[in-house]
Amino acid sequence: MKSITTKTTITAGLVLLTAIALAADMKQSSAVKDSYFDPDTDKLRELPANLVIVRPTHFPESAPKIRHVHGEEGNSVTRTLGRDVSFRETIAEAYDCNPMRVALPAGAPTGGFDFLATTGSNAREDLQAAIREQLGYTVRRETQNVDVLLLKTEGSHLHNITASSDDEKPDATYEDGKLHFKHQQLSVILNGLSAGLRQPVLDRTGLTNYYDFSVPWNPDIEQSMHEGTFDPEGVKKLLASWGLRLERDTVPLEMFVVEKAQ
Repeated sequence: MKSITTKTTITAGLVLLTAIALAADMKQSSAVKDSYFDPDTDKLRELPANLVIVRPTHFPESAPKIRHVHGEEGNSVTRTLGRDVSFRETIAEAYDCNPMRVALPAGAPTGGFDFLATTGSNAREDLQAAIREQLGYTVRRETQNVDVLLLKTEGSHLHNITASSDDEKPDATYEDGKLHFKHQQLSVILNGLSAGLRQPVLDRTGLTNYYDFSVPWNPDIEQSMHEGTFDPEGVKKLLASWGLRLERDTVPLEMFVVEKAQ
């Protein structure tokens, strides 16, 4: 009877622990309201701390959006939000890489996802853990030879781009059909170019300064970016107006290879 009682006690304990874990998970899920996924950076700052979730989107008719909140030094992401973004973009955000450097497996999810992490300096690491635990995918890094586009300067001077002062803070705003970037490095446009051209774009300008500049923006351009249907000639003209160009090459590149968890 003693061994049976011990087994019964252990089994009951495991059931209780499982119930507690499920209850905690349900509490976390219920605590995340759809209103939390408003793609407004100020509202993201005001959300409760220590939320982490990734799920099939609740906003299938919305335009894909990703938003960040940076730490005091402006370097690390402390909060991140995605609404109706692709699985590739979700992985790229979690691992802080260009989406075109994400190699997806056969049968990878094709629908949109929402994600949210408000856990401070560990936000991206916690999003990685949520992808493993809630979606069942892991990521490994592997160097491969990849066809890329290199962003280079055309001449000795930039045009229509102004060097910003050291006391400015990074910002991006929309006004009069344009996205206005303040105190940003040119690398801020690389992910958008890569997505719209469906090819990794690497910065080879050698420029490390911070600049103020703007790009045309509207819902059609945003949709074209997410669908990978940028007009190469249009991109070429825009970059030429800044004194920049794209050059094709094949280079060894660290890729983020997604695999189904064992």
